[in-house]
Amino acid sequence: MIIESSEAEPNATGAPNFNEKDGIIQLKLVYWGPGESGKTTNFKRLREKFYTLKLTRGFSIETTDGRTLWQDSIFLSFDFQLGPENYNIIVQIVTCTGQERFLATREYVLDGADGIVFVGDSDPTKIEQNKRSFRELNSFAGPKKIPYVVQLNKRDIDKALPLDAFKKHLGLPLDKEYPDGSPVIYPTIAETGENVNECFRDLVLQVIFNYFNAST
Repeated sequence: MIIESSEAEPNATGAPNFNEKDGIIQLKLVYWGPGESGKTTNFKRLREKFYTLKLTRGFSIETTDGRTLWQDSIFLSFDFQLGPENYNIIVQIVTCTGQERFLATREYVLDGADGIVFVGDSDPTKIEQNKRSFRELNSFAGPKKIPYVVQLNKRDIDKALPLDAFKKHLGLPLDKEYPDGSPVIYPTIAETGENVNECFRDLVLQVIFNYFNAST
């Protein structure tokens, strides 16, 4: 992936837009997961990492205690080369609130998504929240066949839930990787940024290549 800054303007609606004629591909990626699992922290690490690539300053709508009330959102721009062709990739990164009482807003935020990062919590006491949130994700995203990757965040906490136990609870394969070589789980520490960029990068690539493969 070739990454450079760009002056292109994002689609104001945030809807996905694949315009090969102009060499512009617009994507919407959503960070989904239970409350306080680290979705906004992922968002902040990406905003810091790709500071020079921002098309917008980004925004967060939070409660008074710092929890996401509605969503975080920012647009980034990358240059991407596929064979002899160059494309400008505009990515809208959105997080949705994990608070139980805001289920309706999560479905709204997911509308138009091209890819999803599920952010699970390594705290063993949060396993039911992880399972409930993952079921919700599949009920919304499954019928639309939206691709997703799975993080297990907070790997640095004491007595963190083992990866295999997390996979069993969510009904994921116990293998380390899928047949295509992509990880079943991305162990992350969003506070320090560990594996956050890799997870984001792999989902972007998966969405782009899925699009081009479907077009051929």
